[in-house]
Amino acid sequence: MTVWYGSLPCIGTACPPLLKEWEDLVLTYGWAYGTHGDALKGKELMLAVSVGSAGENYHHEGEFGYTVDELLAPFKATSNLIGTVYRKPFILTGVSSGMSDQSLEKAAKDYLSCLQGDWPAQ
Repeated sequence: MTVWYGSLPCIGTACPPLLKEWEDLVLTYGWAYGTHGDALKGKELMLAVSVGSAGENYHHEGEFGYTVDELLAPFKATSNLIGTVYRKPFILTGVSSGMSDQSLEKAAKDYLSCLQGDWPAQ
């Protein structure tokens, strides 16, 4: 199993600029998609995302009006375009709110499980 893995901070509702540049340079027509563009086809794509705001803000009734999963829709669309299998993202919320040591330790264990493949596909 090959996994294309991306770890990124969620900046507002946009892709971080360095990741966008990487996408533009690497995910090219003829290599990642389009005619003969199947280099990543069938591989797994899993994102690890950290957001500063508390998780309750990422709901339809919350401050942002969207879930984090909904904000990641462009990445899922890219996954569809390049033929990768989009796996459930690892999402860590509230990182700017002063996470407790216990919460951080749990998140680290969950993240390790995720990296070891013990994470649901969707």
